[in-house]
Amino acid sequence: MLDLGLHQGTSLYGRMPEDGLRMVTVACAPGGHSLELLWSLCMHWQRLGYPPVVLDGSASESAESPGLIDLLEHCLPIEAPRAGHAGEDSLAVLPAAHGLAVLAEPMPSGVAPLYRLQPLLRRYAVVVLYAPVPVLASGLMAEISAPPLLLLETGPGAVMSTYADLKRLALHANLNGTVLRLAYGQHQRAAAHQQLGTLCECAARHLGRTPRTLALDPEHPADLQRLALELLENAQILPAGAPPALPSSRDAVRASHHATSH
Repeated sequence: MLDLGLHQGTSLYGRMPEDGLRMVTVACAPGGHSLELLWSLCMHWQRLGYPPVVLDGSASESAESPGLIDLLEHCLPIEAPRAGHAGEDSLAVLPAAHGLAVLAEPMPSGVAPLYRLQPLLRRYAVVVLYAPVPVLASGLMAEISAPPLLLLETGPGAVMSTYADLKRLALHANLNGTVLRLAYGQHQRAAAHQQLGTLCECAARHLGRTPRTLALDPEHPADLQRLALELLENAQILPAGAPPALPSSRDAVRASHHATSH
């Protein structure tokens, strides 16, 4: 169990975005805290010169709100804002529930599902996959090794709920998780460490692995920046070269879109 150390992520200071497209995975959590954390992280990346795009797996595409499924259907890359042109309070967010469902389907080409995002989103520096744990604990995450970020809530059943999420990720995607507990002030930090310790003991006993755990005070900007840098440092790199189009053609994409919208 670790608090955020001063050294973590410092190798990214002064570094410009590289050609590799980084992907950070954040699990949805009830209560809205995960969205607040996501927004803060994205703002830090944007200020550091790493423009992010969020694929929101909790929101479905529609005619009024096009998103990932439309990019897949048309093999259409999107442009990131040029340096200095992105407002600090603006963020690129794409509804992605249908598109992620299509990507998760078995593909005869053998290309890892999420690698197909690189040709479409390569103009950005960071892709943030924000989705419910059942979406992350699936074939969608084939060949992905970077641990998803999970938020441990404060309620009485929070430890067991987060343990269930870790178990699902381990069994269905062979992924460990990084568990974050928000802690305001020293008193909450002590309670956070107790909760995180219980979670680690449970995971070690029943799963044979322990997640990395962090306690973070969201009122301390330095804590958030260190987390943002560390997530960049340990992000999954989506390699270039994967075809963006689905092998089953546009018609199959439309069919899947139609099926998942009912």
